[in-house]
Amino acid sequence: MTIAPCSWASRATAARSADSVNPLTAKFGIVHGRAVGIMLPHVVRYNASVGDNPYADLGGGEEIAGCIEGFLAAAGFPATLSACGVPVGALPELALEAAKQWTATFNPVPVRESELLEIYRSAF
Repeated sequence: MTIAPCSWASRATAARSADSVNPLTAKFGIVHGRAVGIMLPHVVRYNASVGDNPYADLGGGEEIAGCIEGFLAAAGFPATLSACGVPVGALPELALEAAKQWTATFNPVPVRESELLEIYRSAF
């Protein structure tokens, strides 16, 4: 596994910060960087699975997501929302809040509440 693709992973992942991370920090106090780490592999996989793969020139979404997960494990970061104490019942509310974030328009794949809920569930 190379680390070069990971350095560019965030160029096409607006959903990771704006949409999915801000509500986690606001509602559960998860440090922003940890929330980004937890959500980013799932956003990358989602973006790569819908339409044109924005990561194709970097090795593909799965390679990038796996690289990010490797970094999280090496750093001892939690890998799931449940490991951070987020209850499964909170996911719909998080998706609703995330859908209101203005930066969602920068994600390379359109995301609405239903897609964000799918991403949160994959991170749970």
